[in-house]
Order: sequence, then structure tokens, then C-alpha cells
Amino acid sequence: MAALAAAERMAKSRGMSLEEAAGGGPAPPRPEARFPRFTRQQEKDAYGLAKAAQMTDAWINADKARRDAAMEAARKRGLDEEERLKAEAAANRIVRRNDRKRDPVSHARVLLGETSLPLEEISNLTGLDIYEVVGMKLKMRRAG
Repeated sequence: MAALAAAERMAKSRGMSLEEAAGGGPAPPRPEARFPRFTRQQEKDAYGLAKAAQMTDAWINADKARRDAAMEAARKRGLDEEERLKAEAAANRIVRRNDRKRDPVSHARVLLGETSLPLEEISNLTGLDIYEVVGMKLKMRRAG
């Protein structure tokens, strides 16, 4: 009895009679398909493209494996020995300091006093900061 009363209330709230509600009423609108439908040719083209991409990846991986195997075989035969020795020699080379180089401060002082080079050029030549070079220039002006 309570179920029948509830069904009548629900039908009335939707503007239908109990018989219309029992019949199911009009079908709700179908939601739009999530994925669009493709023609058979489009599906074949997409499959072919995916297969080609997969094959290309496989070929690239196979080529890399062949190259790595060839490089390893060449190393075992000693074909890259000369390049390896050059690289080791370069890594073990001792960097020598030139003791004949002037002190950067005295070098900048000479360049400021005896040349008309721009301050930036003196900074580049001596390795000093531009502000240090400008400070030296100003101090030399006051002294002289």
C-alpha cells in the first residue's frame, strides 16, 4: 500500500499518470558516443600507422644493438687503441703555470699608465674585475 502511494507521488511530481509511469515513459536521450565511429578504411589506416611506428621502434632498437656489438668487437680487436691512448694522455697532462706572467695588479697598473687601452680591455687582459681596474685608475689620478 505504501509503495503504491509512493509510486503515485513520484508519477504526479513528473506530470504523468500512474499508467504512463508504469509504461516507462519516453526513452531518455542517449548520451553521445565517447569515441567517434571510424570507417573501415580509417581503422585500417590507423592500424597500419601504429604497426609502422612499432616496426620503426623495433628497427631502431635492433640497429642500436648491432652498433653496440660492433663497437665491443672493435674494442676487443684493439681498433680504438690510438684514440684511447690520446684520451688518457690528455687526462693525465699536467697543466703548467707560466712563472713569467706578471702579477695582474702590477700589469694593470702598467697598462693604465702607459697605454690608452679601454678599461674593459685592461680588465680582460689582466683577469681583474672591471671595478678593480676603475679603482686603480682613479687612485692613480689622485696620486699624479
